[in-house]
Amino acid sequence: MSPPAPSADSPHAGRRRWWRVGQNAGALVAARVVSGLCQLALIPLLLRLLGTGTFGWVMALVALVGLSQFGDLGVAMALQQKLSEAWARGDDAGLRRTYASGLRLLLGLGLAWFVLAAPAAWWLGSRLLAVPSGAPGDQSQLSWLLIAVAATAGVPLSAGPRLAAALQLGWIAAGWTAAANVATLLALWLFAGTGSTGLVPVVALLCLGQLLPGALTAWHVTRRLGWSGSSQADSATVAQIWHAGKKFAAPNLAGALLTAAAPAAVARFGGYDASAAFSVLQRLFGTVQQAHAIALAPLWPAWAEAAGRGEIPWVRHSLRLALVFTAALCAGLALVAAGLAPIIHLWLGAGAAVPGAAGAWLVATWISAAMFGQTLSYFLLGLGRLERVALPVAAAHVCTLAAVGGLGSYYGGTGVIAALATGATLGALPLFVRASVVAARDLARKNSTPGAAAVIL
Repeated sequence: MSPPAPSADSPHAGRRRWWRVGQNAGALVAARVVSGLCQLALIPLLLRLLGTGTFGWVMALVALVGLSQFGDLGVAMALQQKLSEAWARGDDAGLRRTYASGLRLLLGLGLAWFVLAAPAAWWLGSRLLAVPSGAPGDQSQLSWLLIAVAATAGVPLSAGPRLAAALQLGWIAAGWTAAANVATLLALWLFAGTGSTGLVPVVALLCLGQLLPGALTAWHVTRRLGWSGSSQADSATVAQIWHAGKKFAAPNLAGALLTAAAPAAVARFGGYDASAAFSVLQRLFGTVQQAHAIALAPLWPAWAEAAGRGEIPWVRHSLRLALVFTAALCAGLALVAAGLAPIIHLWLGAGAAVPGAAGAWLVATWISAAMFGQTLSYFLLGLGRLERVALPVAAAHVCTLAAVGGLGSYYGGTGVIAALATGATLGALPLFVRASVVAARDLARKNSTPGAAAVIL
């Protein structure tokens, strides 16, 4: 079934918008279920293949690939905004020019990061996280180099998913992510069947599984748009994207260090067994967080469109539904934390060690606060107000990083997780709440419905 024919003045605009959001969210959640199941199946496979200590080391290492999501210094987010604006105007030439310009900028950033990251990974990586006893130490440097390559390659490869999101085609990125997860699980299962124990192939396959979705999404979306041949980047557009991205650079970089460095911090202060337990919890609870982000990702372009057209009741209603959805997922996390032991035994086997209750509840709190912050950041992004909290959020992340080092030094891995949970709950989240309340009040002034200000949030 197709949505109503697009028309700026159509009385079905809200219904059409919900159709697009629902189509994307449904496909995204379905793909996320497949990806989540694959990632959950990957944990017991890697534990058997590597052992607990080496598993903790590998998970801490591979988590650093996530730096690519924020190492673009805000350029990818600015690119997505510019692409959304061009698409909303129906400017096909501008859409392609903006994509080419953003891609050129991201390629430059990726190359610059590689020049810095590759030598640091090769010479300093093993000093930061030494290979655990029993693991082949001669493969440590090459593993670190692979992480540097993957993290920096992920910067330009983020352009494809951003293009898909701007065009409300996020289901394409989710589909390729699911396919990559299935392929990674199958490849590691076949590798385990050979009886080999090398670290480099495991790290390479895990990194490849994170890079393929971006490349395949770019190919799929550009093919769908009928783009062939090269498109010239425009220097003026490059400058515009860079200038817009600088607003998000500080929080992006601080958030990257906070998210990607968390497993490494637990490993450094708590040991690799603690890192393994944290990785198990993060993968278990993080599956819900990723599903939440994917399900709500189609909303922020829809919020931008609705706010631009003055359809404030739709914005209000959809925001309330998004917050209720987030609260329901947080309640689910609490249930999982309360019944963790049987879940772990069912998942990893009857003899598997169950992470401590304190760590489980702290991770659940951290992820719950992050999900509420994500919902409100999407809301602010859709209304063009996210940059107003960029620097305060970056400062909150820096304070959390300092707390991670301080509490980790005294209380080990549990102290690191406590710092993450406290920072997310009392640091960034209140900033998002306050900014969203202000934005809601401003929206209410544009709405003639009596009492609107009281019900937007």
